[in-house]
Amino acid sequence: MKNSKALIILSFIAIYVIWGSTYLFNKVAVTELPPFFLASIRFFIAGVIMIFIAFLLKQNLKISRKQFLNSAIASFFF
Repeated sequence: MKNSKALIILSFIAIYVIWGSTYLFNKVAVTELPPFFLASIRFFIAGVIMIFIAFLLKQNLKISRKQFLNSAIASFFF
């Protein structure tokens, strides 16, 4: 029982620190960084995380030429 109480407290501390630092970073980033630079950082980090997860799960990352072309067109318009 005592252990679960400590885990609950640690969970709330983690939530407050992680979310709080995220909001602080967003506040600073929105006022200090250009929008396209900020977006490129977010998408780059998301891509790295997705590739890392795929690597951990041993997923095949090969795509066909048609899939690459469709992705390139969609990303251009995005």
